[in-house]
Amino acid sequence: MKAFLLEADWSPQSSYKISQKELDEKRAFRSDLVWNNIRKGLKDVPTPKPGKNSVLLRVGACGICGTDVHAVQSNDAGYSAYASHLKLPVILGHEFSGEVVEIGSEVKSVSVGDIIAVEQMHWCGTCRSCRKGLFNQCENLEEAGLSSDGGFAEYIVVPEKFCCNINHIAEALGDKLAAFEAGALAEPVSVAYSGMVINAGGLKPGCDVVIFGAGPIGLVSAELARAFGAGQIFIFNTNPHRDHLAENIGADYVVNPYEMKKQGTSAGDFVLEHTDGMGAGMIVEATGNYDKVYPEIIKCMGDGSRIVQLGVGGKDVQFDMLPVLRKNAKIIGSLGHAGSGIFPSVLSLMANQRIDARKIVTGRYLLSDIEEGLSEASLRERGHGKILISQYY
Repeated sequence: MKAFLLEADWSPQSSYKISQKELDEKRAFRSDLVWNNIRKGLKDVPTPKPGKNSVLLRVGACGICGTDVHAVQSNDAGYSAYASHLKLPVILGHEFSGEVVEIGSEVKSVSVGDIIAVEQMHWCGTCRSCRKGLFNQCENLEEAGLSSDGGFAEYIVVPEKFCCNINHIAEALGDKLAAFEAGALAEPVSVAYSGMVINAGGLKPGCDVVIFGAGPIGLVSAELARAFGAGQIFIFNTNPHRDHLAENIGADYVVNPYEMKKQGTSAGDFVLEHTDGMGAGMIVEATGNYDKVYPEIIKCMGDGSRIVQLGVGGKDVQFDMLPVLRKNAKIIGSLGHAGSGIFPSVLSLMANQRIDARKIVTGRYLLSDIEEGLSEASLRERGHGKILISQYY
């Protein structure tokens, strides 16, 4: 079968203290300090066979994430530009869906012909974190498309327990390919859902919501906020090429904070002006640019505000903590989407047409053209939301 394979040389930098787990399993939790001489390309590889508790999918659609874009890029020292978990070689692609073509001997809940969305974070269920119900912090976590093979391929084997049936979405949308696309988008929507609902406790209908960032996570956060009954939705976006996506997804205000600064005002000033000085009930950080964003987040807070940290970045930040105390606000970190019925809940919202994440799709490419799709996704001036890869286009 054809698959987009990522390879590199194992070459830990001397300054990096590598763990025994990394050594034993040849995986890196800071791939930008370990994997050198990045190589990638569409290759012929053996079609996998399902084990007794797994299923073989013909991949229907797979989204390109910023993670994929960074993973195939190199920094000036020749190391991966992605600064997190990678076990190589690996077939990339962690936002995917497909159709079941073969099942293992002990599989009970999935049948051949079913259309499936796949949870990307594969937790073990037996470690200390899993036994606490903290599946995203699993000590033995495998991530499809990063540490185990993913969906930029014709076929993939996945464990039964991470398969979510989306036949009902195909019926609701009246189209198998549309269901494949919705299923592939369930992963980024679930990341936002996990932060906003599971970790932050949801929002009260009528609550004003501020979102920093109009990338895919910021956009679907806005769509979820609208579905949950938010009052006003503000999106602060520094890429004007994405403004139309933010407007289409349901934001009431789409504002460039850089332009505001030129005019002597700020994001915080804008939110206070449009909330009668009350501030926002929920603020979603989806940029990872902590040093630039947090001083404005503090200004946007309302009493009891919940700040949901979804963006991944590596910069230190300084801000005044006293307003957080005075307003009884909470800063809530959230990474991943495992457990807590998150995927089924998101898929139900899709099936009942409460949300349609396909609104953020701005490009569709065949699997044979995946390198073109990755290149396109890296171009800021294109203002892409989500680019999908499929062998059905």
